[in-house]
Amino acid sequence: MASNYTEVFQDPGAVDKYAERTYAPGTFSSIVSGRQAGWLRGFVPNAFATRPVHHDFACGTGRVSRMLAGMVAVSHGYDTSEAMLQKGRELGTPGYAHLVRPGLAMPAVEPGRPALVTAFRFVLNVDLHLRDQLMDFAAAALPDADAGLLLVENHGNASSLRHLRKTFGRLDASTWFQELSHSEMRDLFARHGFELVGMQGFTLFTQGCYRAPWGWASKAADAALASPMSKWATDIVYIARRR
Repeated sequence: MASNYTEVFQDPGAVDKYAERTYAPGTFSSIVSGRQAGWLRGFVPNAFATRPVHHDFACGTGRVSRMLAGMVAVSHGYDTSEAMLQKGRELGTPGYAHLVRPGLAMPAVEPGRPALVTAFRFVLNVDLHLRDQLMDFAAAALPDADAGLLLVENHGNASSLRHLRKTFGRLDASTWFQELSHSEMRDLFARHGFELVGMQGFTLFTQGCYRAPWGWASKAADAALASPMSKWATDIVYIARRR
């Protein structure tokens, strides 16, 4: 776990690097993000009879809200970093940005309209306490099975090629490495009264596989196979609802 995860992005320099380098056009992260955007824009209209209110936990720069522009009634993003929220404004993120103190995020519930709660690139990077805070937030926005859906990304699936880095890689005490299994994700949902109803994969391969000379083959294979082989994908979005 990155123990200082919630502190790193208080620094505008770190935020700029994240937004402009990690998600620069053509990078591994931006390609995966593009696949996620395409899937979300098809999924949401089919999953909801009316446009939901979107609540993005640990929203960062508002990447998910930008993916969902025009697909939801309104987006609310919640983050502890003013630098992240400011970068989101510069990038034209729609909706409302809420600066919150750790552990104090509460969804702006709109009675009579379904809700969509998202948490991307969060659970892998934090400890169990912060994961529980996410689930408490989701439970407040989704009080029952008819209230809407929760989408949680795990970009370190333990049942994927990424696991080989732990098995065969040269990892020392200074190397951050974390992974989450399907059973750990199910347990997290179950402890907070949610059930897993689906999953969607976006890449079977890791970032290194997207480099030359075999990058083109990895990208082509991912585009064709990541969805039907979601269980073994490196990057997965879990779909859950209240029991």
